[in-house]
Amino acid sequence: MFSKGTLVKLMITAYTDEKFKDQVGNSLTALINPEGYKETFTVKYDEAQPAGNQGNAPKFNKITPGEFTFRLLFDSTGVFDEIENIDDAMASISENISAFVPSFLKNDDGDKVDEGVFNQIEEFKKLVIDFNGNTHQNNSLIIAWGPLIIKCKLTKLDIEYKLFNASGYPIRAIATIGCIKIISDEERKALENKTSPDLTHIRYAKAGDTLPLMTYRIYGDAAYYLEVAKVNNLQNFRRLKAGQKIIFPPIQKN
Repeated sequence: MFSKGTLVKLMITAYTDEKFKDQVGNSLTALINPEGYKETFTVKYDEAQPAGNQGNAPKFNKITPGEFTFRLLFDSTGVFDEIENIDDAMASISENISAFVPSFLKNDDGDKVDEGVFNQIEEFKKLVIDFNGNTHQNNSLIIAWGPLIIKCKLTKLDIEYKLFNASGYPIRAIATIGCIKIISDEERKALENKTSPDLTHIRYAKAGDTLPLMTYRIYGDAAYYLEVAKVNNLQNFRRLKAGQKIIFPPIQKN
């Protein structure tokens, strides 16, 4: 038989910087895990169309970084202690709040008033969305849940208050958070692996490489190999040495 092991909870950690060196406060651990999450990518194209033209093929512009959406439950009733995900929790919602764990303050008459999840929500908002006066932006986040580790910035926060106590304080709320992935310059360059002809490229020949073949890989056309040979002062472009450095300059295609 397989052991279920320890339940891993989703965790959110905030940092003041996008290099994730200076942590803000303590990490937030989800009361119960989301049932799932959504990842969205958007491909954008230039839609400019010449006058008198009925249409042309869309020209690629960019792919936006991945956007993620999660739902988190905040609850002070204590009824979800044995439930593992948010959908199971919402399916078992009970209006009986006799078991809820109180957090009190005093009103003007000196009587104790339950705050419910009010303070939890305020601390959560400070962590993910409040403006940081030192960095002039909101905090950067790392959302970790098992193998999923996302470095991101919050783009949207919706909080739905579901249940209230007699004093009007929320005792249950669901926060839907949207965030956009942060990709460092190093990661971006590795993902793009650009071979555009309008950029300068440096390549190192491998055994069996010829200049026309390497030129084709960069420009999509081997016909430019003579221009590359001139730039690199190559006398014998048919025989390249393994490890030989070749510069491929920007070209203007005919």
